Amino acid sequence: MSRNSWIILLIGSLMTGCCQSDGTKKEEAPDVLIHYMSWYGDEKAGEDSLRHWRFGHANTPKIGAYDSRKKATIYYHLLLAWSAGIDGIVVNVKDEFDRIGLERVVEAIRELDSLSTDGFDFKFAVSFDDQGFDLEAPLDTTLFKLSQFKTKYVDGNKHYLTYDQKPIFYSFDYPNKFITAKGLKESMDSIFGKGQSLLIWNTFGEGENTQDYVDAFYPWVQPGGEWLADGSNWGKPYLDYFYDQINKFENKAYSFSGGGVWPGFDDRKNTSWGGNRLISRSGGATYDSTWMYIHSYQGEIPMRYVMIETWNDWNEGTEIEPSIENGYQNLIQTESHIAAINSRETKIDVFKFEVAESIHQELKKIENDAEVDETMVHQAIKYFLNQEYEQANKLVNSAL
Repeated sequence: MSRNSWIILLIGSLMTGCCQSDGTKKEEAPDVLIHYMSWYGDEKAGEDSLRHWRFGHANTPKIGAYDSRKKATIYYHLLLAWSAGIDGIVVNVKDEFDRIGLERVVEAIRELDSLSTDGFDFKFAVSFDDQGFDLEAPLDTTLFKLSQFKTKYVDGNKHYLTYDQKPIFYSFDYPNKFITAKGLKESMDSIFGKGQSLLIWNTFGEGENTQDYVDAFYPWVQPGGEWLADGSNWGKPYLDYFYDQINKFENKAYSFSGGGVWPGFDDRKNTSWGGNRLISRSGGATYDSTWMYIHSYQGEIPMRYVMIETWNDWNEGTEIEPSIENGYQNLIQTESHIAAINSRETKIDVFKFEVAESIHQELKKIENDAEVDETMVHQAIKYFLNQEYEQANKLVNSAL
């Protein structure tokens, strides 16, 4: 039996179990988001040439080493993610380079919305990465950044991710970090108003008091114990603990929980911060196994968001973005699992992903000042967003 056939059977059984006898869903399905790294520079990026690529990566993007600030790259990523059923993107913002990448993502979402007949209903949010923020008290940089985010990206933007009309910020917790949950939440309250923005945190604190300041938690890729040389500890002990513990907090009533899924982890070629760590992809089985927790979740706190960890952290080998080594496999799995949690059938077909890659090629030519009919490319994107993939393909192929 082929891998794709096995996925179809798996999703079929999941859809049978996730619905009522009348075919309706048991409860609202969570939104699925991608954790997005916007820190890459290509060979033409000047002083940022091959930024992050030069640290080493386990796999190789199908489109090669790219600059994550360029429109061709961002359109390609957004079209792929949207066509796989993903609901939004959470951009990791560590420093000014990342912030520029965030700005380009916001611009691209707005442009795709304008090209879409029915509206490109794709959300975005910020993941607050404190490595490039404050280095000493007071939290001046945090206040500046949050104010900047509010003014530039949150206020009046229908695409910013909100819950109960409150903007959501994710945060990534590092050992020996400067910004604590308390400090970040107080800064958020200062900028947005007390209780008017939500903080989603990726650990339970490990000794730090996070519960009094965090509005929700989500799990982050890890084995939950010893990293094994063969990569066989994919995170089951950790996920068992997380989804059990999230429903046992006694000192605060949380409105929702986050979920997390990952295809693997491999930083053995990472010469910067790599730790010779491995979670084997096991031919896609690791990704499916982490998704099983989403399908089977029955906690009292509703799961509102699922984070795919990650879209494109190539340095740590957690990417689901199409690669030379794994092709479109993880996108196929993603689309299948999203269809299952939404109780709908899906036909597995990589054709639309190939069309998105062809559109990327044309957009890249435009960036390189080649003679390309931009009107034709925009029309191809319109067809794509209307799910008329054959028509989009004909247009882009006529330009090749």
